[in-house]
Amino acid sequence: MIAALAVTSCASSHSTTPAAEALDSGFGSGGKVTTDLGSRGDRARAVAVQPDGKIVVAGSAQDPTQGDNFAVVRYTPDGQLDTGFGDHGKVSTDFGGKADVANAVAIESDGKIVVAGTSHGTATGDNIALARYTSDGKPDTGFGDGGKVSTDLGTQADHANAVAVQSDGKIVVAGSTRDPAQGDNFVVMRYAPDGKPDTGFGRDGVISTDFGGKADVANAVAVQSDGKIVAAGTSHGTTGGDNIAVSRYTSDGTLDTGFGDGGRVSTDLGSQADHANAVALTSEGRIVIAGSTHDSAQGDNFVLVRYTADGKQDMGFGDNGKASTDFGGKADTASGLAITRDGKLVAAGTSTGTATGDNIAVARYTAEGKPDTGFGDGGKVSTDLGTQADHANAVAVQSDGKILIVGSTADPQQGDNFLVVRHNG
Repeated sequence: MIAALAVTSCASSHSTTPAAEALDSGFGSGGKVTTDLGSRGDRARAVAVQPDGKIVVAGSAQDPTQGDNFAVVRYTPDGQLDTGFGDHGKVSTDFGGKADVANAVAIESDGKIVVAGTSHGTATGDNIALARYTSDGKPDTGFGDGGKVSTDLGTQADHANAVAVQSDGKIVVAGSTRDPAQGDNFVVMRYAPDGKPDTGFGRDGVISTDFGGKADVANAVAVQSDGKIVAAGTSHGTTGGDNIAVSRYTSDGTLDTGFGDGGRVSTDLGSQADHANAVALTSEGRIVIAGSTHDSAQGDNFVLVRYTADGKQDMGFGDNGKASTDFGGKADTASGLAITRDGKLVAAGTSTGTATGDNIAVARYTAEGKPDTGFGDGGKVSTDLGTQADHANAVAVQSDGKILIVGSTADPQQGDNFLVVRHNG
């Protein structure tokens, strides 16, 4: 059982309107839902909200014979398991690897659900893995092999960390692939709606991008309204340490030479550890990333950086081009980013190593990167669910402005469980 809930905020006890930062009492049990998928390692890593308000969460669950499998759970808008989806609200998919881990989810216009991740330890190493489900949680037999696609790019380390669906139904996946000379590079793949590689994109559906680091890993992807594709992540081990890396591609899978330096931007914020984990596009065509940056006194802090449409760091954003937030942990890392209808930015992640262990951390900023003082304690909220390990991996903002955060929480008897938390927003 989960112990007492503690939320740090500045809500007034005299307010008649629920505070934006408060947990939504109409969701689950006091604003939170935990789901045990039957293993000690159930971890949610991605979330998407359907037009009807149902919530789709993807991650992984351990199977005693198969290792980790893709796990997808759907909840009703009030946080109950949707029993009309899969097996009483849950779906598990095995790709044959030692560990099949879903990292991203997207909803197609017809209601089908696309999940992307990595099948680790197959006969050909680590492969990119894609699954598509019907709206009621069954494998979509019109996609790949019985609803699954496994892609080996000829290396031992092909990983998918992000997915987006274009308006024409094509599926874009971003992650990393290994080059024997360069180390890991960004990789972006595009698939046709039936799961076959889109041969009109890049080279046979694939484009690989080197930023010069020992390991260049794309963690997020987004498709612009003009069809261009933005990938964001980290270039590890450059001469300046770890840098934020952003690339943009034309709709046919070539680097967009009108963006940054030949389609690439590498940003060093002055520390040895600047990481990008999430990306969002503003209505004005600007690009915002969220992740972490290292402070010599505070450890890692949340960081947001905004770029202009041509790839320049927007120095009018935040404080000299970046917004940084300290939650008091030894390492505060933003893993998810979403934009509200009025343009505010919501970043969610984990504050690791606080006095109460690892806590869920959420920060909200104005459109210009300033802390939103109408949210929590000066724009931030730290939530302790009473365990030593409460982790947030993704965030979504509902149409009514409520904030959904997914991740995992530790139960002494059950191990890690899927976690969904909703703030009033």
